[in-house]
Order: sequence, then C-alpha cells, then structure tokens
Amino acid sequence: MSGGPGPTAPTRVVLADDEPLVRAGIAGILETDDGVRVVAQGSSGEEAVAAVRAHRPDVVLLDVRMDAMNGLEALAEIRRTAGHLPCLMVTTFGEDAYVAEAIRLGADGFVLKSGDPRELLLAVHAAAAGGAYFSPAVSRRLLQTGLGTRFVAQQDARERFERLTRREQEVLALVGDGLANPEIAATLHLAEGTVKVHITSILRTTGARNRVEAALIAAQARTALQ
Repeated sequence: MSGGPGPTAPTRVVLADDEPLVRAGIAGILETDDGVRVVAQGSSGEEAVAAVRAHRPDVVLLDVRMDAMNGLEALAEIRRTAGHLPCLMVTTFGEDAYVAEAIRLGADGFVLKSGDPRELLLAVHAAAAGGAYFSPAVSRRLLQTGLGTRFVAQQDARERFERLTRREQEVLALVGDGLANPEIAATLHLAEGTVKVHITSILRTTGARNRVEAALIAAQARTALQ
C-alpha cells in the first residue's frame, strides 16, 4: 500500500532554506526525533521542487524568502505538480503579506524561525497526520493585525461556526488548536474515520477550502463568541 508513512516508518521531510546555518539548524532539530528523517535539503524553491519529484516526501518545509524561486512560488508549483502534499512555511515575525499569500495557496501551517524548536516537530507531525499547524505567535499576529479577516470576518466566522452541529463545533475547535485527526479522535473518543467524516462536513458547511482556512474560522469564531 502506498501513501503516508506506516506505523513505524519515519516521516520523510524535504527542507529548503537559502541560509546554510539556518537550514542546518532546522535539520538538526528534526533529526533529534526518531520519527522524522530529512531526505533532502535545498537552498532554493527550485531545489525544493526537484527534491519533491525525486524523493516523494511526506512533508515539505519551505522558507518563505529564497532566491531564484521563493517559498511561495515553490508552494504553488508543488500544489500544481504534487497535489496536496503537506507543506509548511518557515517564516520570520512580521512577514504578514507572505503568510496571507501562503494561506491562499494552500499552505498547511507556519513555523517561526525564532520559535520554540519543539514547535517545528509538532508542526511536522501534525502535517504528516493530515492536520494544520499555526505557530501561536503567527495565529496571534493574524488576529491582531486583522489579516484573518481577509479570509473570513469574525461575525461571518461566527455564523459559519453556528451552522455546524455541536460535535462538528467540537471538532473544528480542535482543528483550530492545530490537532491532527488521530489527536482529535483520541480527545473526543471517536474513531478516526468518524473524525474524517466530520472534517469533510465542516469544510463543506463552512466553505473552507482546507484545514488552515478552517482553523482561521475557528479562531475568528472563538474571538467573536468571547
């Protein structure tokens, strides 16, 4: 059977960053986890796209700013050629326009270069399991600057949230917290297949195109309901 990693297989990662020291640091953090293996590294978006074709990884980590082809351009090309391969963007604080564009292109999450190294591993595992991950600082920035309203306004998010069943609201709240399907299933004592059914219904009912937009709806609705 093909697809994602098996129960004991490590999550295979392609990493691209044009700063050698940063790239080495990220790779070093990832390789502290026996469940993660960096299968290729690149210094540009072009190298990332080529590595995806060659290695068929489970997750791709893309620096937003790179020469030749930046992370956004690489994300767009990966979406065009590899479908919904989980892609995480590595960014610095304040790159708001890049974050907004990455959401539009279908990024599966965002990790700050200056963040806690544990966030990097949480993000990779979440993406590999079909989830979305926002660094808490990125989430706060989206809400504080109003960028989240570019995708859904607070009142609109509240209305979309309230269209859901009680169980779907519980699932969406956990999506907003960055949990992947297995974690949601364990938290709510549901079968993972049931969670997938709920996620499909949530995306259809709210109009979210992917889990990242669903997570934004959850965050905006939470703020509106406070």
